Amino acid sequence: MEKFFNIKCRASGLRPSVVVLVATVRALKMHGGGPNVSAGAPLPKEYTEESLQLVASGCSNLKKQIQIAQLFGVPVVVALNVFK
Repeated sequence: MEKFFNIKCRASGLRPSVVVLVATVRALKMHGGGPNVSAGAPLPKEYTEESLQLVASGCSNLKKQIQIAQLFGVPVVVALNVFK
């Protein structure tokens, strides 16, 4: 995001109207301290069952991303995807 605003927008004169951050519940759980995921292996139960503590812990990472986006002076929209 920083490269987009600092390089692309400066060079092209482009001025975005909004920043859209897309996060998944699974990613929030991973950033919240959930177990590692290995390609080809079944997902650990923490990712298939409700785990509000992991999601809440992972929101600190999302909060930091929102703060970074706000530094550029445009509104921020967060979209959450949930996989079932």
